[in-house]
Amino acid sequence: MRGRDVMKSKKELYPVSDTAALVMLWASEYYRTKPLTRAYVDGLDLSSGEELLRCYDRICPWYPEVIINRKHFIGQTVQALTVKDDSPVTIVNLGAGFSPLALEMVPLLSDTRRFIEIDLAGMRRKHELYEALVPEQSGWISCIEADITGPGALMDALLPEQDGTGLPRLIVVMEGLTYYIRRSGMEQILDTLSSLSPSQSIIFEHLKPCRLISDERRFIPYEIFSHVRDHIAYDRMTTYSRDEIPAMLSPAFTCRYYDMSEMERQRIGGTRYFPTADSGWLSCAVAERGALSKPL
Repeated sequence: MRGRDVMKSKKELYPVSDTAALVMLWASEYYRTKPLTRAYVDGLDLSSGEELLRCYDRICPWYPEVIINRKHFIGQTVQALTVKDDSPVTIVNLGAGFSPLALEMVPLLSDTRRFIEIDLAGMRRKHELYEALVPEQSGWISCIEADITGPGALMDALLPEQDGTGLPRLIVVMEGLTYYIRRSGMEQILDTLSSLSPSQSIIFEHLKPCRLISDERRFIPYEIFSHVRDHIAYDRMTTYSRDEIPAMLSPAFTCRYYDMSEMERQRIGGTRYFPTADSGWLSCAVAERGALSKPL
């Protein structure tokens, strides 16, 4: 390809912010195993994340394993929850960014299985990419720009999706989100979600406190997340232990907990980088309420 053509192709790609591009670069091997997500990522300019990637590679060169384990686990969990029965269901991805989780769910989507993505910006362009890739199914995906931490903003974003009797069964995904929201704000979000549907599942991915991470691994999340915190001018990251998550939910929820060791085991059938629960720093709680709150 000639130089002018390369420049033109580069300009046609949609630029992604550096921290979002970083996560997508970490997950690139995972995305490229699926034709739809590979085509989607090929339409994005991820170059802004390359400097951060080089920086964090010096701290932990195998960090992509963390992100791929997480994405595989969340994708498999959402699929299992979606097909638990034939009742209508709405999947809501909060702080979705440019994650193509909706594309992974395309084979399951329909008039009664819808997908909603919410984030501060970029959602219009994201839906345009969906329309180009999956024109027939893109009508089942809504991309909404909203600040979910603002008073009433989450309710306002989801109210148009209701039919007057409330949302149907709800699956809420919080991936790469909870560390950037203060606990009081998260409690408000969970309280709002609780009022939307009696039958719901929440996938709550989070950062663990340092005391729950092994001494030999603690430096990895400390150095990376401290740098991210300073880079985005945030004062501190919010962490959760496994007992603190159920405490924010109503007693009607049942909660199952998955450390990175379990996520890795589900993905590769064993443990390679995360032999014990304290060797990882990102974990997921899966909370369920309603008639479908039996184990997956």
